[in-house]
This record gives sequence, C-alpha cells and structure tokens, in this order.
Amino acid sequence: MGGPMAAHIREAGFELAVFDVVAQAMEGFREHGAHIASSPREVADRAEIVFACVPSPQASKAVALGDDGVIHGKAISVYLECSTIGPDYMAELAQGFSGSRISLVDAPISGGVAGAAQGTLSVVASGDPASLERSRPALETFARNVFRVADEPGPAQVAKLINNMLSTTGTIAAFEGMVLGAKAGLDVEVLLDFINVSTGRNVATMQKIPDSILTRRFGGNIKIGTKDLGLYIKQAEKLGIAPYMAPRALQVFADAIAGGYDKETMRIVEFLEKRAGEGVVVQGKPESK
Repeated sequence: MGGPMAAHIREAGFELAVFDVVAQAMEGFREHGAHIASSPREVADRAEIVFACVPSPQASKAVALGDDGVIHGKAISVYLECSTIGPDYMAELAQGFSGSRISLVDAPISGGVAGAAQGTLSVVASGDPASLERSRPALETFARNVFRVADEPGPAQVAKLINNMLSTTGTIAAFEGMVLGAKAGLDVEVLLDFINVSTGRNVATMQKIPDSILTRRFGGNIKIGTKDLGLYIKQAEKLGIAPYMAPRALQVFADAIAGGYDKETMRIVEFLEKRAGEGVVVQGKPESK
C-alpha cells in the first residue's frame, strides 16, 4: 500500500524521498524525480514529514527507532505511523520519540490496496492536532476521509483494530454463508444480489466476493490478518474483556493456514469450500467474470 500512497504524494507535486527493503519497489519512483534513499534515516534526513507503512509491529519499531531509523534524521519534524501495530507498540514508539523534536502521529489506514491505488483510503488519527493539520495536505492526496480521535498516539490504533476485527469476522461469515448457498444449489450471484439489498450485506458481500471470489482472483495477506486479530485480542484482554468473535476468526485463520491456505486471505473461501465437500465452489458465471 505504501507504493500507491507515495505515488499520490508525488503526483500532487510534493518533493519525495522513498525507502523500501525491496529495492525493486522503489525503481518506479526514480524516473519521476523522487530521491531513492538507502535507509529510513536517509528519508528523514531529507523530508520534514515522513509516512511509514510496513507490515508488522517489529518492522515499524525498526523503521522508527532502529540504528538507521527515522529518529536519527536531520530534517524530520513529523512522523506519521500508518501501519496497524496496536496501542502497546505505539506506546513504545511514543516513548522512543519522547524528548526528541519529532512529533509522532498515530495514523493507521484502511481501504486496502485498491483504496491506496484509487486515493480513497480512510485514516483514523491520534496525536498532536497541529502536526496532523500540517501533514493534512500530503495525507489527503491518498486519503478521502481523515478522522481524529485523540490528542495523543495510541487511541487511533484501538479504533483501527476494531475496524479490522469487524471486517475480518464479517468476511468469514459472508464466505461461510456463500459456501452454504452454493452447496444448497442456489445461484450464488442471485444470492449475493439479494444479500446486498438486505440486512446481511457487508464489505465482503459488497466488494470482496464480487471482485475476488466470484472471479476467483483472490488476494490479501493472511499473515497480516492473523497479526491484526492477535493484536485485537491482546487489547481486549488488557481491558478485561473476553472476546467471542475474534478468537473464533483467528482459529479459522489458523486452520486455513494449517491446511495449506497460508498466503492469500481470500483463499479462506477455498478452505471453507473444501470442508463443505467435493464440487462446492462459490464462482460466478463465465460471462460475469
């Protein structure tokens, strides 16, 4: 998601420096005048406002506070953490930046790769209001909606974990329902049309199933989904809440991974189809693909 986000910032006319551990991911920016950095620190040596979008809390911590992290940069004054890392890791970042001149804004994103490409992501933010406003012109190049929930980092992570739990559990429920419909002999496209004008609709029925399941294109990263569910459960337990839905969804992920469906999140539907019996497939008609 970071690549499309950076592309929107560049297309809006901002000077841009980029870094990715995968060198190939940066090559498309070179020909458009972006500076290709050799480390997060070098990005922060050149840019006053730095966005980070990485796949794990450990990577976020290394990018922010590691030996070549942005905290050592000479130019940076605002750092926006756009990854989903949970409030505990965000507290570690806040502690690391404490006493520095860098203002940390907790700003996780939602909308997936498609939303990043289209510039329609949603951002839930918490942190210094002035720093958020200073970053808004660049932020709004890739985000259609920006919500501020608190004046200190951390609460935005809680909001994002809730969103991701709802998305994941709703997706699994939608997949399960569609598999049942297919096994019962229903036309799954008609079933989906009915659901999408009725009370059962959600982001999976409206977007994921038409775009990724009926077409059998799949997609997603099951490891990131597993990480997010784990962070949600950890936060719930920290607050003295025993969650029902997230642990069950996490078990579905674990069972799917154990069954060999260990890469694309959308292939969970294949795992559920296999459990339902031979010949059960949630698939659109050839002319609708």
